[in-house]
Amino acid sequence: MTLLAVVVGALATFVGTAFADRLRFRRDQARHWSDKKLAAYAEYLNAAKAMNRISRRILAGRGIGERAVALKGDDALELLAEAEARRADASEMVALIGDADVVAAVRRLNREIWRLQWIARGLLDADEEAWEICNQAYVRALNTVHESVRSELHVPGKHLPREAGPPGVPELPARPASEAEGMR
Repeated sequence: MTLLAVVVGALATFVGTAFADRLRFRRDQARHWSDKKLAAYAEYLNAAKAMNRISRRILAGRGIGERAVALKGDDALELLAEAEARRADASEMVALIGDADVVAAVRRLNREIWRLQWIARGLLDADEEAWEICNQAYVRALNTVHESVRSELHVPGKHLPREAGPPGVPELPARPASEAEGMR
């Protein structure tokens, strides 16, 4: 009977340890892939935003969307091509490890980025109003990517989307009354 108790105890310890090890392995794997996904998503979003910034600067050089610092010449198109290469590489990693909702959102954002890029390159004719409509579609697609990533990675808290409209002109804050009187 004592021998049976020892065997049962050893078997129970083995099964319990194996089960605990398996749970720890799964938890470590989930953490590993969450970290990889977060890095891939951040790299993609940075590349996507760079494409938008460069496109806006090229268009500012042509008099459209003059809020950005103008960028002109062959160097501008070279910067755009380099940014597109970074975005494409980062997009492949997202497609490789992202879940279906994130990949679908990234593909939609890619289409919006390409439209902005084509406008910047002069392949699509757009005036200020058309540019603003396309840029708003880009911002909505960017918000969708953020929402999808946050959902997949179980990020706590509520997502506050970017506004799709053009930013207003910043104003200087009013001086306190005591400071304004001292300057007279």
